[in-house]
Amino acid sequence: MAMASLLAALLTGCVLLAVPAQRWAVTAADHVVGGSIWSIPTSSDHYRNWAGNSTIVSGDNLVFMFDVGMYDVVEVGRWEYDRCSAEDPYTDTLKSSPAVFHIDFADVKYYVCTIGNYCSLGVKMYVIVQ
Repeated sequence: MAMASLLAALLTGCVLLAVPAQRWAVTAADHVVGGSIWSIPTSSDHYRNWAGNSTIVSGDNLVFMFDVGMYDVVEVGRWEYDRCSAEDPYTDTLKSSPAVFHIDFADVKYYVCTIGNYCSLGVKMYVIVQ
């Protein structure tokens, strides 16, 4: 009788292992930055508020939609973000829309526009990735 119970338990375990793991996998989410188009905001805290109300996790994508030739986006460090500079960027400047940044790990990510003085007019954002 004990042998039958052990065999039943082993078979149950094999069945559970055979179920595809993809059923429980979480898929990456695309987040359109600012909720619409990357442009000069009507309030200086627009992108900060959007990022603060968004849950971005490792594996997600940040999608920047903008008018080509009018805006661009580049990932930078905190120093460049604070100074609206792209002196030492982490990525190439993306000049075509949609510009997509895949988030590989939890961190604070900083993004700026390098066109004219748009960054100082608020076309910059940082997001805390969980």
